[in-house]
Amino acid sequence: MSGIIDGYTTLGAGLTPDALLKPMDGAGVEHAVIAPEERELAVFNAEGNDRILAEAARAAGRFIPACCATPWRGDDAVAIIERAAADGARLLVFAPAVQGFMMTDDIVSPLLARAGELRLPVYVHTGPHSMGAPSQTVLAAQRCPDTRFILGHCGSTDHALDMIPIAARQLGSNLFLETSLVRPWALPSYLELAGADRVIFGSAAPRNDLAFELEQAQSLLPLQEHPGFYGKNLRRILGEV
Repeated sequence: MSGIIDGYTTLGAGLTPDALLKPMDGAGVEHAVIAPEERELAVFNAEGNDRILAEAARAAGRFIPACCATPWRGDDAVAIIERAAADGARLLVFAPAVQGFMMTDDIVSPLLARAGELRLPVYVHTGPHSMGAPSQTVLAAQRCPDTRFILGHCGSTDHALDMIPIAARQLGSNLFLETSLVRPWALPSYLELAGADRVIFGSAAPRNDLAFELEQAQSLLPLQEHPGFYGKNLRRILGEV
């Protein structure tokens, strides 16, 4: 796996595989993480994982499949991510605002522990309300030092003010920041906060236009100067799954 990686897209929700591959080719993006859509995150976990894995298999290596499981399923949720990881899933996605829990709730602990054992990075959507507050993911990362966490949207979409006290603390080495939905001019400050080796480019397509987001990011963070941001950082942690 080489080249630029889009660190988060939602396949479905109006975005077909061909509709994602076309802008990837136009923008020079080699790979993209593809994740289940909201109804699959909330209810149809196994079905969504199977769909994403099948699309990734058909795309000749261009797509990196993510999986999901709602912690409300208990032991079944652990079995769902074990099966998905065995079949090729490379990330575990949580959307607390959609799935109805907080990252520090006890019900999510077994999933976080198992993800750590599998070395499966945990991507967490932040926003739009308190269940998706970035502080919850930061605390979860502190409690689970053997699990890698990716803070979706850098916590800034609905909780920009919350990131100020978070920034005042030293972020754990197991916490990475993903920049989809972040204002372009804020990108350098997030690299300064987390370190150049722990920030990941993402577009959140189809909510955002991949080519536009990449163009805006490169206007401030040129690819030649920041290869980690555009792929190497995510490639490194995916290589441990």
